[in-house]
Amino acid sequence: MKHILITLFSLHLITSFSQLNMELLSRVDYQALHTAQLNDIWAYVDEEGNEYAIVGTTKGTSIVNISDPENPVEVFWEPGMESVWRDMVTWGDYAYITTEATNGLLIIDLSPLPQSADLPVSYYYGDGGVNYARAHTVFAADGYCYLFGSNIGNGGAQILDIQTDPMNPVIVGEFDNWYCHDGVVQNDTMYLAHIYEGFFSVVDITDKSNPVLLGTKTTPSNFTHNIWPTPDGNYAFTTDEVIGAYIAAYDISNPSNMIELDRIQSSPGKNVVPHNTHFINNFIVTSYYSDGITIHDVTYPYNMIEVGHYDTYPYQTPGFDGCWGAYPYLPSGNVLATDREYGLFVLGATYQQAAYLEGTVTDISTGLPIDNVEISIANWDHDNATNTNGFYATGRAHGGVVTVSYSKVGYYTETDNVVIQNGVITTHNVQMIPIPPYDLTITVVDEATGDVLPSASIRIENELISHDGITNGIGEEDMTLYYEGMYTITVGKWGYYSTCYDLVLDQFSEDFTVSLKKGYYDDFTFDFGWYATGSAVSGLWTRDIPFETQETANPDRDAPWDCGKYAYVTGNTHNYNFTIDEVDGGNVQLFSPMMDLTGYSDPHINYFKWFYTRYGETPPVDSLTISILNGSQTVRVDVLKVRDVMNNWEHASIRVLDYLPVTATMQLLIETSDYPPDWNVVEAGFDHLYVTNQSTVSVEEPSSKEKLTVYPNPFQNKITVGNIEAEASYSICDINGRTLLTGTLAPSSPGIDTTLLHSGMYLITIGTTTFRIVKN
Repeated sequence: MKHILITLFSLHLITSFSQLNMELLSRVDYQALHTAQLNDIWAYVDEEGNEYAIVGTTKGTSIVNISDPENPVEVFWEPGMESVWRDMVTWGDYAYITTEATNGLLIIDLSPLPQSADLPVSYYYGDGGVNYARAHTVFAADGYCYLFGSNIGNGGAQILDIQTDPMNPVIVGEFDNWYCHDGVVQNDTMYLAHIYEGFFSVVDITDKSNPVLLGTKTTPSNFTHNIWPTPDGNYAFTTDEVIGAYIAAYDISNPSNMIELDRIQSSPGKNVVPHNTHFINNFIVTSYYSDGITIHDVTYPYNMIEVGHYDTYPYQTPGFDGCWGAYPYLPSGNVLATDREYGLFVLGATYQQAAYLEGTVTDISTGLPIDNVEISIANWDHDNATNTNGFYATGRAHGGVVTVSYSKVGYYTETDNVVIQNGVITTHNVQMIPIPPYDLTITVVDEATGDVLPSASIRIENELISHDGITNGIGEEDMTLYYEGMYTITVGKWGYYSTCYDLVLDQFSEDFTVSLKKGYYDDFTFDFGWYATGSAVSGLWTRDIPFETQETANPDRDAPWDCGKYAYVTGNTHNYNFTIDEVDGGNVQLFSPMMDLTGYSDPHINYFKWFYTRYGETPPVDSLTISILNGSQTVRVDVLKVRDVMNNWEHASIRVLDYLPVTATMQLLIETSDYPPDWNVVEAGFDHLYVTNQSTVSVEEPSSKEKLTVYPNPFQNKITVGNIEAEASYSICDINGRTLLTGTLAPSSPGIDTTLLHSGMYLITIGTTTFRIVKN
């Protein structure tokens, strides 16, 4: 028996932890106790009412007497094979513990407690010819034990009889349609989380030997990690284990037509990962990784409101650090939390109903409901929005006078002070006043001929509004705007260089014309018809704003010096785990639209590429290849393989005539792959394509004895040319070849005013020497 002095890691850390309606009673430091990290948590209450935490660690299972919550005592330790995952549950006087290590199912007889801590154990490795080695999670109810994510079949749900002989289970059924990551059983219904399919299922197990699927429902981030129903089976709550995911609420009263009611994040916009949620008395208690543990009032499942939290982890990360497990079912009302790094937390909790605010938002002119109105309460991070009927539901942990703002594009923001009370629904209806709109017509023409350009793409955006349009048959796009201010305008068409710039617009702005220069350019702001295909089961090429993953395997941004934020990347699921939606099981190919390069005297195809490959059972041998096609021939011109630095965009410039004759049907093919059995993490990106009549990588060396220099680079509003020995002319061009600035330099005046240049990449030519320069 080990008496554990817990308690307060350091005054600095303890006082830095955020808390609301939860307080620290004690902490067990498992780094000091067993040099181990923690995973999940369950509990047991003996015949005398003593409470025990059953704690999963990376090195075994620990049982801690927490009857005196301020002075916990470890009473039992069962070492096991080392594993990140352990999951446990109790039924009667028995504990059942799974692990992803091949350690079987550990069964502990808890009945000797509290008189003796000499607890009998046994290990289950299957029966009836079924070899069981491991499972991800476990649940038990009504004399049956349920193993989820095991090595058997698809890793579905295995049903074991533990009522006949609790120390020697017997398999009596299974539901193996899909891999099950976690599950809960109530009465004769099983609720399962299918993480890789991205949905949960409801299954009738009245006949344990013949489960019947009743229905499925996808979850917000399509990575369904855990589910917990209400006792009446009418509602359920789920988590998705990806960064920035949600706790979601559903009406499941009709399993064939389940409906999402609400979704919420603990720290909106902070990319924190939720883990496991548990329902108790109209509240849900959730382990929330680096946010610690949270309590939400779900009295009204369509309006979940956070009313408590305790941050077990002193930092905030978009990964899997912090609180793994939570257990809120102790008779004392105390809550247990297991933090991977910081150990077992015994917490006091106050379950307080929220102060609710509901209402309907309508247009003051028409009386019609307004949807997607954003409702924000001052000094409260959790915003909500109206539905299609104009209805909203929100609230906060504490009542009082709150300042509520109602905002939507096209309407003046309405701000009201409202009194709300804990446990009471306050109704506050709002009428919003429309903002008088103004119209703007943009015409797009060919720079050389002045001819109008139909089917040109236009995007106009600022902080409040984004409008995408296509020019009509006379090259015009009519737009309706509401706000005055700075807008970013981007215009493009395949076969022309795109352009983007900032412009102040208001109701007095005149219609204007944008000229495009012929040529080939694509920063993927618009969809110009690239074709993606492949045999891989995941990681297909997709045009999107890149979403960063672990080790920045997937790009965290698009390539520099182009318009917009888009790029082509291989898979872009919003999941921080870099093994999700990376290239697996085949190849992925990306074909450009046709390019007529016969008008170029010496065409160079320029682009930015990204390639990452690492890990796996064998050293990675994958590569990113770029090929040029001319209608009859295909030649590989660029190959990117494993190297020391992989998580960055690299610029390349390919001279077409070095490989193929120029035709009117040129294309690019970008390809990567990852074939079994050599599974590796493989990610690729492609961005900022543009064609020039010269290389944009190599520059001509100066012939003078002292080399010319350009500094600073990157620059802002001025650059200086060093080592000017005599008067020399200069010109600055954009990447489309358009000359923007010209002038003369001299030893006495080597500076150039660049105030008029927008941020981006440029080429400066001084005499016969060319430099690539970048304006921030």
